[in-house]
Amino acid sequence: MPRSVHQPRVGLVLAVVVAVAATAGPAAAQVGTQLAITVQFAAPVRPTGGAYYIAFTVDETLLRGPQPDSTAWTHYVLLRGGRFFFGRLPRAPYRPFAFEAIRPPEPFLFGEVLPDGRTLRARVPLGSLQTGPTPPRRVKVNVVTVDEQQRPLDALGPGARDPFGFVTVEVPRDLFTTLVDPSGDAPTPAFDIVGGEIRIAMP
Repeated sequence: MPRSVHQPRVGLVLAVVVAVAATAGPAAAQVGTQLAITVQFAAPVRPTGGAYYIAFTVDETLLRGPQPDSTAWTHYVLLRGGRFFFGRLPRAPYRPFAFEAIRPPEPFLFGEVLPDGRTLRARVPLGSLQTGPTPPRRVKVNVVTVDEQQRPLDALGPGARDPFGFVTVEVPRDLFTTLVDPSGDAPTPAFDIVGGEIRIAMP
């Protein structure tokens, strides 16, 4: 008798665990193909004075990739105050970082600052970037640093205003993509992007 009484309760607990896992936020399970993005800076990253974004565009109707002013972003990883976040964005013609007031980002567990203090890394499953019935086959990526007023300090390409500095990753063809950015084109070394890479990886 005691065995039969407890069995439904165990089943209920398992059902709750499965439900929580299925709704635990972006990249919760880290399953499937991932983009492993590594970015280096001229000096150790800072928890104050600004923020660090990895921006994505997966909408094929947008001709440009993610811009330094946040135009054309569909998703992003954010490092701010020493914590990582992940956000999804509704379409808008112009959004100078005001999107945070529209849809606050969620905690992101799969970003880290490496031991050298100058490198950050994030692993983003393609499923977290999915906006249609299947994961994206083409992802445009930019890296943007901003000051405390969300004004761009640097982005991929020569300076914070380059609209063509983003890179395009074709999945699964581009197994390795180099991020190139000149040193010294940002006012603060901690927010000066100097390079990096994107790898297509499995968990």
